[in-house]
Amino acid sequence: MAERQFDLFIIGGGVNGCGIARDAAGRGLSVGLAEMGDLGSATSSASTKLFHSGLRYLEHFEFRLVRESLRERALLLHAMPHISWPMRFVLPYHRDMRFDSQTPMARLLARLMPWMRGRRPAWLLRLGLFLYDSLGGRHAYLPRTRMLRLRGTSEGTPLQERFEKAFEYSDCWVDDARLVVLNAIGAREKGASIHPRTACASLVSEDDHWRATLRDGETGAEREVRAKAVVNTAGPWVNDVISRVAGRNSRRSVRLVKGSHIIVPKFWDGQQAYLVQNTDKRVIFINPYEGDKALIGTTDISYDGPPEDVAAEQA
Repeated sequence: MAERQFDLFIIGGGVNGCGIARDAAGRGLSVGLAEMGDLGSATSSASTKLFHSGLRYLEHFEFRLVRESLRERALLLHAMPHISWPMRFVLPYHRDMRFDSQTPMARLLARLMPWMRGRRPAWLLRLGLFLYDSLGGRHAYLPRTRMLRLRGTSEGTPLQERFEKAFEYSDCWVDDARLVVLNAIGAREKGASIHPRTACASLVSEDDHWRATLRDGETGAEREVRAKAVVNTAGPWVNDVISRVAGRNSRRSVRLVKGSHIIVPKFWDGQQAYLVQNTDKRVIFINPYEGDKALIGTTDISYDGPPEDVAAEQA
């Protein structure tokens, strides 16, 4: 790769970087990618392992976004059945469920039905799930939403008795780290030059191109490449690439948010997942994981430390 000039050079080998590399190489561009660690080793392998279509965005009236996401979900599920599969989610319902009061839907309901006091009525959840099933059109071929009576059922066994009914809807599970690696392989097969364990040490703009200095993470050896355009997909390190690597100032900034999960022994029968609402209005996924475990999360909180030091705290 030394002294080579690319049409596009990508810094960061997560799902965004590898996906862009595969797309650009497939369009005939010469593409290079450098990832300072292993492919997908940070955020892209620490997700809730889902590719879902933004059910919560319906509360923001983002109907076009949800429709496009549902079609993309169907496309991905068809394209990679070896690393993804449908999953049924059980959404327990009780009368005390509350909206986030800042969403457009919550504000509209507060104006039209002030006696609801921010509650999420069952009919509204059912309407939202009906839209979720319908917006994908012919592309949404997964099983549709149904209502469950929980008492005496395997779905209701792990839940508190106050939950008498639930809605069951479809979304999808994905092996997130393999998705990254397969995109990188696809990019390489289309001619991209993919280099894990290779840090971008500096990035300089020169006339009509960029000059990047790359450092091998094992030997420390450095080499230079040139590119007509650069894409910064460094995830939590995106600000670091702008300021330290490129030596630039930007009016834009990325706020870091830490999403923590816990893994516990699986405590229910069946392959269904659960989506529950905490008393502070946050929603939590409880998903079957690796056969006999459960993956529970995520709890998003602001984070100010170095990205490489991120860890779930006891709290």
